[in-house]
Amino acid sequence: MMNRRPTKKSDTQRMPFKRLRGGMSRLLADKRFTLLISLVIAVLSWSALVASDSTLTRPKTFTNVSVNVNNESALKSRGFIVMDDIKELVPGVRMTVEVTQQNYDRVTSTSYNPHFDLSKIDSEGVHTLPLNFSSQLYGPVIDCQPNSVTVNVERYITRRVPVVLELTGFEQENIYLDSYRTDPNMLSVSGPQSLVSSVARAVAKLELSSLSLDRMSDRTALDVELQDTAGNVIVSDKLQITNQTVITDSVIVETEAVPAAMVPIAVESLVVGEPAEGYELVGISIEQDALRVAAKEELLGKMEFITTETPLDITGATATMDGYVKIKRLSGIENALPGELAVTAEIAEKTIERTLRDVEIEIQGVRDGLKAKLSDKKSTVQLTGGYAFIQSLAREDVHLFVDALGLEAGSHTLSVQIRVDNAQEFTCALSVPEVAVTLVDTAQENK
Repeated sequence: MMNRRPTKKSDTQRMPFKRLRGGMSRLLADKRFTLLISLVIAVLSWSALVASDSTLTRPKTFTNVSVNVNNESALKSRGFIVMDDIKELVPGVRMTVEVTQQNYDRVTSTSYNPHFDLSKIDSEGVHTLPLNFSSQLYGPVIDCQPNSVTVNVERYITRRVPVVLELTGFEQENIYLDSYRTDPNMLSVSGPQSLVSSVARAVAKLELSSLSLDRMSDRTALDVELQDTAGNVIVSDKLQITNQTVITDSVIVETEAVPAAMVPIAVESLVVGEPAEGYELVGISIEQDALRVAAKEELLGKMEFITTETPLDITGATATMDGYVKIKRLSGIENALPGELAVTAEIAEKTIERTLRDVEIEIQGVRDGLKAKLSDKKSTVQLTGGYAFIQSLAREDVHLFVDALGLEAGSHTLSVQIRVDNAQEFTCALSVPEVAVTLVDTAQENK
């Protein structure tokens, strides 16, 4: 069997490899390249050495680290409270820690839990609190800014205040709030002494327009607000409202409502008796002509009028009278009605008529030398006026006349006039309102 010898590569095929070897030889012969390669190898070797040595430490900085506040409840239990918002004063800190190389990537800012401890406060006034750290397991804190905070401390007290229900808005005419109560009727207010001492009451507001006939008995939760003695609202996040140690901001309000309606007053029952002779009752005035009555539906539907027990007595009255009348008590009424009503009885003199027949008509003012002749010498007179005046008139008190003053001889039509002695205001009607008057010259008549 013949051995086959490998064919010898040609110079063309070996040319690229020769060039590569040449380039590498020149590169390795360059001192700058050799120095660079040595530096890289040294750095890699040092990094490997550092990474493998857990005892080596490095500083690590955290920024804008949030701060906690500890033992607030414990401080309150000892009767003190910090008035400032510490988290607002110190929203964050810049913290540098020294940690081992092994834990460098593992450690976080929460590992140190920077906080202010309130348990050391034991008095009122101004206190400077250092920033504390719960753990330094991964290494010490070598710098922190800021590292303290200055706060004001007051006494922390608790005060019991009454719950007051304030009715707001307008009550609907057909609904009457019969009763209400709050549960609880007292609340505890805790906080700084300067604020708590000014709290006088806890106020819940009930809107009357919210009452409904569909919910005559109702329970609802209403928010409360704290007020001072002048009614000013006190608002502070330092105040805490509790009910039997449970924090709350509302109370339960129980309401009982009943139907209501306006019932008219029987005006004719307000007065009794008759005025004096010649006088009459011309009107009755009262403060209101109807009263709002609240009662059960079946009773309210049967009420037509409200009457009085002691009406105003106008017997023998000759002038307007004022007085008070007592309202008759009604059983089954839920709301309070006024005990009395102011009443005005308007008394006036009667206006009457009187007729006088055949009253003579006189003529006045005829000048000398003339003689008068009247077409009618008598008239019926109808007088209208006040009772006393008309009744007191005598026939001789009434005078009818015509006035011929300044007239010459001839025929004239004159109005009949009336004169009444000691007259008051009156009106009259005449059966003969005018007469024909003839004036004759007596000298001509005698010829």
